[in-house]
Amino acid sequence: MIAGKLRELKIGFEAGLVKFRNDLPSLIMIHGAGGSSIVWKAQTYLLKSRCNTFALDLPGHGKTAGSGHTEISEYAQWLTDILADVFDEQPYLMGHSMGGAIVQTAALSNHELAKGIILVGTGPRLQVAPMFLDGLKNDFEKVVETLIGYAYAPDAEESLVREGIKLMKKAGAKVVHGDFSACNRFDLRTEVDQIDTPCLILCGEQDKLTPPALSIKLNQLIKNSTLKVLPSAGHMVMIENYRMLNEYVSEFLSTTDFSLNKTGFKQ
Repeated sequence: MIAGKLRELKIGFEAGLVKFRNDLPSLIMIHGAGGSSIVWKAQTYLLKSRCNTFALDLPGHGKTAGSGHTEISEYAQWLTDILADVFDEQPYLMGHSMGGAIVQTAALSNHELAKGIILVGTGPRLQVAPMFLDGLKNDFEKVVETLIGYAYAPDAEESLVREGIKLMKKAGAKVVHGDFSACNRFDLRTEVDQIDTPCLILCGEQDKLTPPALSIKLNQLIKNSTLKVLPSAGHMVMIENYRMLNEYVSEFLSTTDFSLNKTGFKQ
């Protein structure tokens, strides 16, 4: 039982199905810097008829113990170990922002790791402005409010922004600064073209933190990839335009898992 194994390893997670279904593929979701599995709520529960959904809390985030990491490669190794320990079959991997960097790194280290990868609001490089890195150490709460303000499209509901600020503040200054430092050092521009796993790239049209240009670059570099730019969404596209994102994810599962028929269910 997947959920039981995750609990034994003391990993925080959200799962869509109470009981694992062997007739469906699994989708593992990895959140971004200073986040938690809760950001995938609309995918965890609305995609559960298409796949076994598991949104994981990274070390030091959500309900997973630890102090977080300061290198993307460390998070990627953690993910690779979890997949080896817990999942018997190849899952799909979906990562947002820093989570997308983790998925890219893991996919590069093991080309058989996943059936397919979905990269959301990310890029082959995630450079962070020095003002944010310094600010996270010196004026944490104010900088978090600024960052989350940029994370949503201008017309996003204020309640979403407030919840985003609350979530990142809960992660704490040390973990959040470590995450953004890891992002700043991440650079796979000369390596990401080696990814040969089927890849879906999704981004919000109004993303200010990881602009669509980064997703376009990924699409150019990863040969077996498809790019979709979603309207009415910023960096938190899986929350802001979850219906369209879920449709693209479902379509990707149906076209890359050949044991699924057009409805998304195994024949």
